[in-house]
Amino acid sequence: MAEISRINSRGLKFILFLIILTVCWYLGRVFDVDVAYYQGILARYPLALSGLIFVVLYVVTTTFIWFGPKDVLRISSAILFGVYVSTVFVWVGEMINSAIMFYLSRVLGREYVQQRLRIKAGELDKMKGDSSFLGVTAWRINPLIPFRLMDLGYGLTRISFKKYFCAIVVVSFFRILWLQFILAGIGTSLFQDISAMLDYFLANPVVVRYSGIYFLVVIALTIMAVAARALRKRRKIHEDL
Repeated sequence: MAEISRINSRGLKFILFLIILTVCWYLGRVFDVDVAYYQGILARYPLALSGLIFVVLYVVTTTFIWFGPKDVLRISSAILFGVYVSTVFVWVGEMINSAIMFYLSRVLGREYVQQRLRIKAGELDKMKGDSSFLGVTAWRINPLIPFRLMDLGYGLTRISFKKYFCAIVVVSFFRILWLQFILAGIGTSLFQDISAMLDYFLANPVVVRYSGIYFLVVIALTIMAVAARALRKRRKIHEDL
């Protein structure tokens, strides 16, 4: 009976996890966003207070509404606060978000996934990718990998949050800084015409050069992570022999 109760408890937690994800997706589809509205709210107060309001607003809206507000708030902050200050505010919000998503996944999803698929924690780690410090860093700095996907995914692995946080805290800042620099230049025209981004890059070759350096760093870290993982596997094979 105790075992059945434990299995049912895991199932209910996983169902709750799926419901939360579905609600977040649905709210993102129906939520109407307005850049001017957010800028109007933040412009009323001194920098310290408006920064605090922004972080709270960013965490609340982007935790429960996954499509729309995040980009709008980032653009609003880039225009209102400038590149560097907005980067700090967004970074603080994302670090808080990472903890929320990580523990949401771990508390509501991990046990059920392990039991349902009949896999061990180590095997789950392999399924979810490299959980080494370098591996997490390489994934985090890659602009093609959504932050939330990483937070939820690594919440299902064996990695501790302390290790995960230490791996993402610095590279998240530079990834956000790079994007805020672009958003500050493009502004709201990004919503009106997607070609505005191309025009911005053509008119600002310096941004293109820095973006190229950024992607070279992404590629270098990815190669290092893959090589380190292959080396660990080789060592393990030799140890087993």
